[in-house]
Amino acid sequence: MPRLSTCLLLGLFCLLTTQPLFAQFSIDHTENTLILPLAHPVGTHYMHFEDSNRHSHRTQPNAPRQLGVRFFYPTKLTASPRRLPLLDNQFSRSHRLIYDTDADMTHIAPLSAMTWNIAAENEIHLSHDALPLIIFSHGYYLNPELFTIMAAHIASQGYLVASINHSFGSDYYQPPNSKAIKTTELPSDDLGIDLPMWSADQRFVLTKIKQMDHDPQSPFFNTLNGQVGILGHSYGGAAAFYTAAKTPEVTAIVNMDGTVFGWQDITIAQPFMYVQADEEYFSEIFINVHNKGYLALFESLNHVSFSDIVVLKDWLKSGLRETPQVNAILDVARLNAAFFEHHFHHTESTFVPAIKSTTPFSFKLSDCNPKHNDSETPLRCLMHRIKHWKQQLF
Repeated sequence: MPRLSTCLLLGLFCLLTTQPLFAQFSIDHTENTLILPLAHPVGTHYMHFEDSNRHSHRTQPNAPRQLGVRFFYPTKLTASPRRLPLLDNQFSRSHRLIYDTDADMTHIAPLSAMTWNIAAENEIHLSHDALPLIIFSHGYYLNPELFTIMAAHIASQGYLVASINHSFGSDYYQPPNSKAIKTTELPSDDLGIDLPMWSADQRFVLTKIKQMDHDPQSPFFNTLNGQVGILGHSYGGAAAFYTAAKTPEVTAIVNMDGTVFGWQDITIAQPFMYVQADEEYFSEIFINVHNKGYLALFESLNHVSFSDIVVLKDWLKSGLRETPQVNAILDVARLNAAFFEHHFHHTESTFVPAIKSTTPFSFKLSDCNPKHNDSETPLRCLMHRIKHWKQQLF
């Protein structure tokens, strides 16, 4: 019996332990666990915040602004950690995005039984130094749970990732002891109207985490090393651009496929990377990047390919199996982590990531630094200057 217990514990430990950096995603059907290739074991913790200085969204004008934050961080595994479920108990808007009419709904039960190799509610573990902080924002209609692959991979590289649930712009949010809050539609005549609110959410969460870093009662006491990155997808990426312009302590910023409405009046001084799906190109954003600017263009991806939605859709249609969609998200996560790592430590040199992208989801990285001469700048980075010159002339 002792030998059997030892074997079971060893098996569970191996299930959640790390994989080589460029190992691929796999599935352990015996333990109902999806195994991400993590450089270090990852834990997660969820918290609810209220900003009493701001009223909530237009649907609750007299209530304080309410936000949820899912944290991802390096952890030290216990003997029997509780793991993060693949599917949350409830989804609202994401049902429409994930459950297509041609999806085989018989696959929902196997998915609901699956967990990630991420330890839920384990304590944060600082093996050496304090951690850099990455503020992460989802796109409109989505939520932190639909970016688990991205956030967990970055956290496994030695980061505290704070993934915000922007209530009323998210798929689903439920404050403690209350009913679920669902999103409202964006106004059709002013798509950028909520960006200042989402940016204020990001800055509020940053302030709260910095306060927790000095609070001995906080689970994140003495966790931060002072370096801050901000990362967002779609609407969250556009909000991140706003936040970087207003927040000097942000060291570097990544916008994943987010169109920045009203970008003409915004200037950022931090290193910036625009991660773009190869279906549309929004080059004008580099006009107001007054530091190092990079364009990472991913081939064969679309706008939702940066989220876990594409993976869930694939599994609902074809059953639980290994899928290249996971590895595509991991490629983007590796690039983002490398970008932050570089600019937290090597701000003067050019960013040249050692990323092994997986076909058919390969990417092209272009240096769009406005300080470069035109002869040294790729044509795709010059498009915004050409457009700008035409506007000035005509």
